[in-house]
Amino acid sequence: MINFRMLKLSDPWLWFSAAALIIIGFAAITSTTYNSQIKLDLDPFYFVKRQFISLLLAFVGLGLFTYFDYKHLKKAALFLYGFTMLLLVVILFTGSSAQGAQRWLQLGPVSFQPSELSKLTLIVALAAFFSERKKIENFWQAGYLLALVGLPFSLIFKQPDLGTALVFVAILLGMLAASEASQRLLIFLVTPIISIVLRPVIYLWGLYLMVIALVLFLTRSKLRDWLLILGINIAVGVAFPFLWGMLKTYQRQRVLAFLNPAADPYGAGYHTLQSMIAVGGGGFFGKGFMHGTQTQLQFIPEQHSDFIFSVIAEEFGFIGAALVLGLFAILIWRAISIALESRDLIGKLLASGIAVMIGFHVFANMGMVIGILPVVGIPLPFMSFGGTSLFVGLSSIGILQSISMRRHKIIF
Repeated sequence: MINFRMLKLSDPWLWFSAAALIIIGFAAITSTTYNSQIKLDLDPFYFVKRQFISLLLAFVGLGLFTYFDYKHLKKAALFLYGFTMLLLVVILFTGSSAQGAQRWLQLGPVSFQPSELSKLTLIVALAAFFSERKKIENFWQAGYLLALVGLPFSLIFKQPDLGTALVFVAILLGMLAASEASQRLLIFLVTPIISIVLRPVIYLWGLYLMVIALVLFLTRSKLRDWLLILGINIAVGVAFPFLWGMLKTYQRQRVLAFLNPAADPYGAGYHTLQSMIAVGGGGFFGKGFMHGTQTQLQFIPEQHSDFIFSVIAEEFGFIGAALVLGLFAILIWRAISIALESRDLIGKLLASGIAVMIGFHVFANMGMVIGILPVVGIPLPFMSFGGTSLFVGLSSIGILQSISMRRHKIIF
């Protein structure tokens, strides 16, 4: 626990950036839902009220994680990880479905997404794992590590929720780098991901395998490294058709629509095309609050959640979009700074994991909105409509502030 005088040592830029993003998010949610609710003769502030209630609950998480010493999370890591895995198993049998995905658990009037909670508990579990093992040097430990990440990845992929599953991969790679893992292990984990991306173009993939072989030869790698690194990349390439078949039909359509949105402008490419129109239509200064054409005419489904950034870009223009991007840059910068200045490894790893999680969310969400990435179900932190995402976001800020306040020795 802390003395409240320690709050003087909290990071003011974290408070400012998170608060500003939440306020802008509320404005965007109001703009995209107000008129549509009126047309249906419903409460125009229904979504805003729900988000405000979620904000109050999120403040509880913020207060708890700020108040308690972050070092205690290491002791609770196994329990938190096991509890969220149990929720992910339960949701496969009793979860609520929406739009073809079974992601929500209903507790009376409250529904929440365990997959969102699992992102934060995975960061805690990985931080505890890496802090106990200063360096992951052998592939047996790597196998245990992959199982730690692979279990929630598989359960969430089954829902299906490919976007959240990809966040786990980003968190793993980011925390591996922060823990100063061996270069061999990073290569072992990163190169198969590149193989998956290049495999559809068989010639590029073949050239990529030749580059890997050349690097292994020039670095005089052992036979074991040849078998593991080159072997896993070849195995991934051979298994690609099977992996592609595991995707749901709509997921495959989204990938194909990303490559050519105009091929199906009223189907899989609809979200991308309409979102790009909204972003481009905003111009430099925007069309004004509640005056966005695409936004007010509801051309983009679920615009108040995953496509909230298109509302900002259309109604507040380049200036508004740049402001939001700048606020996220400040937040991620402070998270990285806290990680670098942490007094212990567990604090460094927790802050690094949170920075990677938020950074990947921002990159993936904005990327799909402007059409440079496929459409995936990833919310924009602090801004998208959704209580669980907001709770996880503010809880993450609480952990960062807990680390920040304990970077220095306190003398009373």
